[in-house]
Amino acid sequence: MYRAVYPWLGLLACTAWPHLGQGQQRVWEAAVSGGGALNVPSPLRIYQREVATLRLRARYRTEPFRPPVYYDVRLATWRGNQGWALRLTHHKIILRNRPPEVQRFSITDGFNLVTLTRLWQRHGFTWAAGAGAVITHPESTVRNKAFPERGGLFGTGYFLSGPVVEVGIAKRYTFAPRWFVQAEARATAAYVRVPIEDGHANVTNLAVHGLLGVGFRISNPATTQVP
Repeated sequence: MYRAVYPWLGLLACTAWPHLGQGQQRVWEAAVSGGGALNVPSPLRIYQREVATLRLRARYRTEPFRPPVYYDVRLATWRGNQGWALRLTHHKIILRNRPPEVQRFSITDGFNLVTLTRLWQRHGFTWAAGAGAVITHPESTVRNKAFPERGGLFGTGYFLSGPVVEVGIAKRYTFAPRWFVQAEARATAAYVRVPIEDGHANVTNLAVHGLLGVGFRISNPATTQVP
């Protein structure tokens, strides 16, 4: 997985870098969170050669605490009350309401959201809005035809599959000079195309995420302005 994700993290970092600037007042921080997501019923279209298209309003579960677990990692930089964040969220979706033709349909290793996010501090909260790409590892068996889970980026079974947008709000509590905990509510909307055996599927995912994590300020708070 990581070999597939790193090039796209690098691409987003290069895109963000001209906007980050330099200066003594810049603060850098890293955070890791766990949590889960509630997936809103959304359209799913499954296309296979020479057979009828399957169309349904898909209902997904996430199973955030079953391996591979749901997680979020973030690198952020602040100047004053504004900042940027580069983040990777390992989201998962598993189709609950499978029609008879679908023996398995899931994206659990995972439905990876790689985003560049603008941050603002207002009224004691952190507000966020951003966009990025979804890197998927699709697993499916449709009409008894199993997808081999190979190909894609570097032959790893991961695919750059489509765009994602997000908004969020977070509240943090500092418990040491460099350390903080953060609770976050976040909404994401993604549209991807993933391969299946003899075809492909168009997946819309709308999700509300709840996260709780811990962060570390890399910059020295004694010499930088902390939001």
